[in-house]
Amino acid sequence: MTRKIWTIALASAMIATYGLGLFYEGLLARQSSDIMTFPFVDRVAAGRAYDSLAANAPVSQRAMIVDRLLKANPASGQSWALLSYVDWLRNGKHLSPAGIAALDRSYSLHPYDHDLGPWRVNFALENWDALSRDQRGLAISEASWILQHDWRAEPDLKARLKTIRNPLGQVMARLELVLAP
Repeated sequence: MTRKIWTIALASAMIATYGLGLFYEGLLARQSSDIMTFPFVDRVAAGRAYDSLAANAPVSQRAMIVDRLLKANPASGQSWALLSYVDWLRNGKHLSPAGIAALDRSYSLHPYDHDLGPWRVNFALENWDALSRDQRGLAISEASWILQHDWRAEPDLKARLKTIRNPLGQVMARLELVLAP
């Protein structure tokens, strides 16, 4: 009986230690060692790594971190949108079919996103010529949804819509601003 109690106590202590390690790496540590999350990639640490990238970080470094984000959370629309952005950077600020597919996947996973939406609509409008009719519809739908229902993201989207450089994207942005309630 005593052996069974010690086994349970030891297992409980190991689980508690693991939980504390995850808490430390996920919320408190400035940089994750991924020791407590091995063999899985820590989502929080991967997100922090991307957020800490310098604006002029090399595309290869950005790609490596986006790959880590996708491994940590393949169901994240934001990770797929970032993959599309990395593709855009790699291809001289033009989307390849892989980048278009990544943007499409981002919309499939999260058609409306408070945090990602203004950036993603802006990105779609800047690459308007490369998108299919369905993808354009997704971007317009997200823009309309934000302008009608998301009062926190609306000012950011309106500001971004005024900065579109792609001529076709500008037309759609102006229409969206005029038709917005």
